[in-house]
Amino acid sequence: MPFAALDRTGNTLYCSSFSKTAPGYRIGWIATRRHIERALERKLAFTRGAAALPQAALAEYLSSGGYDSHLRRVRRTFRDNIDRMIRTIDRAFPEGTRVSRPDGGFVLWVQLPKPLESRELFVAGLRKGVCFVPGDVFTASRRYANCLRVSCGSAWHARIEQGLETLGELASTMLARHGRRSLVR
Repeated sequence: MPFAALDRTGNTLYCSSFSKTAPGYRIGWIATRRHIERALERKLAFTRGAAALPQAALAEYLSSGGYDSHLRRVRRTFRDNIDRMIRTIDRAFPEGTRVSRPDGGFVLWVQLPKPLESRELFVAGLRKGVCFVPGDVFTASRRYANCLRVSCGSAWHARIEQGLETLGELASTMLARHGRRSLVR
């Protein structure tokens, strides 16, 4: 539920975009009850060069129901990718690895067993051609040093499974080096 739904005064501006579900359009939107005139004034003052044709095309897509159909397909794809990635992580990563199951979206939060650090895994993964986002970029502290974020937004491919298996092997090797048993589930 967006924060704006809790606002009884109408002072909240709800801003979003279609960047994750209609990439390339670079179109966003604002919903507000009380401040629409000021929002429109500023939009016109700062973005006079907005492309009208993509906006019109997306408006037609929204009104025709095509976008709703697209979202159903995208959600199904994300759900399938999430299921596949979780199964692969469960199989390939060291015992003690935990994976979130998101209620929405297409990213997984993976918690590695301590003392593993995702930054070390990130560097080793890059050497093997595998990339993810280390958890420490999401905090100014060391709180998420053993966590990582992986995207499930791409079409499933054997390379994704191989990349996760490679990360799992690297994590197991690093854990063994830290003096702990590395049991693959």
